[in-house]
Amino acid sequence: MAQLLPRFREHPLVQKGLGSVYFLACAAQTAWAITFGYEMMIAAFVALVALLVALLAILKRQWDVVTEEEKKTKTAIDMGETTEEEIVEDNTARPPRLPYWLLRFPFAVHAGWIAPATPVMLSVVLVERIVDPKYELWVAVISVPLLFGACMGLLLREDSGAPAYVFPGVVAYACAGICWELQAPSSSILARHDEASLNLMKNLSGFCGACLVVVMFSRFCALTVRDQCMRLRKDREETVEIDGEEYPYVRA
Repeated sequence: MAQLLPRFREHPLVQKGLGSVYFLACAAQTAWAITFGYEMMIAAFVALVALLVALLAILKRQWDVVTEEEKKTKTAIDMGETTEEEIVEDNTARPPRLPYWLLRFPFAVHAGWIAPATPVMLSVVLVERIVDPKYELWVAVISVPLLFGACMGLLLREDSGAPAYVFPGVVAYACAGICWELQAPSSSILARHDEASLNLMKNLSGFCGACLVVVMFSRFCALTVRDQCMRLRKDREETVEIDGEEYPYVRA
């Protein structure tokens, strides 16, 4: 609905960041809803994988847009074509600006939820096919650390637009949900897995979720303090003219 408005329909995040990939994501989401509703689990898993790929492609395209727009803005400022004070519209759509909440935030939440849902869907397929429960355990043991590593990469990146908090936040929520569910597992879970396997997954998911929360909080605080210090330093910087030449001068 937002892209129907004149303010957003020509926004770089819509034209370059979404494009036809959003149509593919909607098609995959629809296919999953239909196939899962009719208990066609293999087809539902394929649709979910396609949805995850489409959403990750959207996040990558939007990240590229952010980087490109920031480079354009920095170049314009360096060449004296504009100043930071004269920039009215920020095409990078950083929080807490409205374009961020409309054009970036929803896709990060969606991708963050589908990422842990995909291995869960694979486990559903294994249960339907009456596969040995040990393979379900391997799917879980491999997928949780992979998701944790991907989230840590997003949190610790120093690139433009980093860090990303939404995707790791949703994954941390999913890990907490798994840990909570395994505190009192259902009878169907107890029938397929022993206590040692359940404790392994409970502790692994709980540890990964807790670590993500700690890293997100500490990273946010550290970057906030850094930005404030840089802003104070910039405010204190002046120039002094000596013999017709300007030199940087910092007040004590």
